[in-house]
Amino acid sequence: MEKIFRTVLLLTLFISVKASAQTYEVPKDYHFKKHEDYIKYEPDIIKTADWMMRTHWGTEPFKTEAATQFLLIWAEGTPDVLIELKQAIMDLSDTNPQLGFIYMGQYSKYAIQHKEDFDSVKANIVALKAIIAKYNMEPTRKRDTDVEKLAELDKDGKLEHWIANDFNF
Repeated sequence: MEKIFRTVLLLTLFISVKASAQTYEVPKDYHFKKHEDYIKYEPDIIKTADWMMRTHWGTEPFKTEAATQFLLIWAEGTPDVLIELKQAIMDLSDTNPQLGFIYMGQYSKYAIQHKEDFDSVKANIVALKAIIAKYNMEPTRKRDTDVEKLAELDKDGKLEHWIANDFNF
């Protein structure tokens, strides 16, 4: 009975993830000429960040490339979100470059959702935990000891301390 329940639960989760992945559409014909343009696309940035988290690498390569480009162009130009790609982030995404975009997307999402109470330490915690989660759930990832060390810090409850002291703000 327990095996049947687990199978039904897994099947339900798979179907819901598949269905939600299909509802995301990358914005087309976007233009970022003035500040209001960036603000207008903030909900799409959140959707993009969420879609990138739940979509396995290689599943939809053209859509992934378009989503990544949309996120990158927005993040490079928005005056409201400053993402500093420190050496630590480069190290965490050198083996699996997609993790850099996970970081960028989740950091941007946090910044958009916390305009009034933005905290860069908390934004980095959210983004780095997203890297750990994506790394752990991605079947096609390459092994990366930097990400595994980060996951160990998180598991030991030391991630926030590491970010505050060793992340080089």
